[in-house]
Formats: sequence, structure tokens, C-alpha cells
Amino acid sequence: MRYEQLDLGRGEAIQALTRDVLIHRSLEVSPNGFITIISIIQGVALALLAQNTFPKPSVLVVAQSVTLMLVFVSVFYYYMTMSILVRWAPSFLDCFLPFAVAGLEIPPAFFLGDAVAWSSWLTAFWFFTAGGLWITMLWAPPSHFGKAADAHRKFQLMLRELRLTAMVGGVAVATCGLGAKVYPRHETAWGLAGPFTVLLTVATVVAVTERRSAQIHTRYGVNRPPFN
Repeated sequence: MRYEQLDLGRGEAIQALTRDVLIHRSLEVSPNGFITIISIIQGVALALLAQNTFPKPSVLVVAQSVTLMLVFVSVFYYYMTMSILVRWAPSFLDCFLPFAVAGLEIPPAFFLGDAVAWSSWLTAFWFFTAGGLWITMLWAPPSHFGKAADAHRKFQLMLRELRLTAMVGGVAVATCGLGAKVYPRHETAWGLAGPFTVLLTVATVVAVTERRSAQIHTRYGVNRPPFN
């Protein structure tokens, strides 16, 4: 079979843009782009966490480090789950949010052992997360789930539950930081309470996501039990 060889000049298109091509490119690029961004930020955060943990591994530092590592995992897990359930053509704000939210994982690694500063950064992280979830709720219409209106309701319910969890977690860890500031004699106790509240928040985030995601998968006939 002979193929016609075209003499394409510099800048000539190799694939003309159509509606189907545009949709295909968005589906192909957007989830991979988000996961790549998150992976890079997580890698930087993890490297800084290791660098700042091992020189001074006190009980408080170890507790804060382990907690931060699980926060990294939960953020990556959340974005993986979202990239499966919903897709849309990303805007500037969509590109900004992963940097704004995941980027807040990095500063706490510089304040290991400091109960007040560490708790303050985690407070900011949870409240920014709540804001990102609110934006996702606004930009995830029923069209993402075809004719399965009940799946869309489950998805919105999951986002509301996650947003409430993030807000409660933010208030709780802020209280721990404030306690360490007001009662410096008990700073270690308040400092250990901070990672404990964050771990509870992370556990709740994972439990809610697992449960609701399993329900949505079941709606489409996909066997995906919670914590499978």
C-alpha cells in the first residue's frame, strides 16, 4: 500500500481540531496533568519531610512527620478518585487549586517540633481544602453522571461530607495550635493533640470517600467494595 507523503511546512497541523478531537484531548491531558502536578508536589514535600525529620526525631516530630505523610497519601488518593469519577475541560482555577491546596503540605515540614506553627499550617491546609471542595461542588453538574441522577446526588453528598470534615478538622487543629500558644508549659501535649486530630480527619476523609465511591461504582454495575 502506498501512502501519499505530504510536504508539511513548519507549524502545519497534524490533526485538525474538531469537537471529538477536542474532547479526546481534554480527556487524555487533564487527568494526567493533575496527577503529574500532585506527584511532583508530593515528591518535593516528602523529600523535605525526610530531610527535616531525621536530624531531630523527638516524639512530637515523629508524630507530626507520620501525620504529614498520611496527609500526602490522602491528597493523592483524593485526586486519583476525582480523576476517575469526573472530567471537564480545565480552566486556570482548576490548574491553580492543586498548587494552592497540595502546596500547603510543604510548609509544615519546616516546622516539625513547633506545635503552634505546624498546627497553623495544617489549619490553612484544611480550610483551603474545604474551599476547593466547594468549588468542585459548583462545577460538577449532573451531566457528569449521564442519566444516573442518583449517582450525582451521591457524589454531591460525598463532597458535602468531605467539606464538613475538612472544616471541622481545620477548627480542631487550630484549637490545638491555640492551646500550645496560650499554655506553653503544655506545648508538647497540645502538639501531640494536633497530629491526633489531623489523623482523625484523614481517616474520616478516606472512610467517606471509600463509602460514597463504592456506592457510585455499584450504581454503574462495577464491583468496587470499600477498602477493597
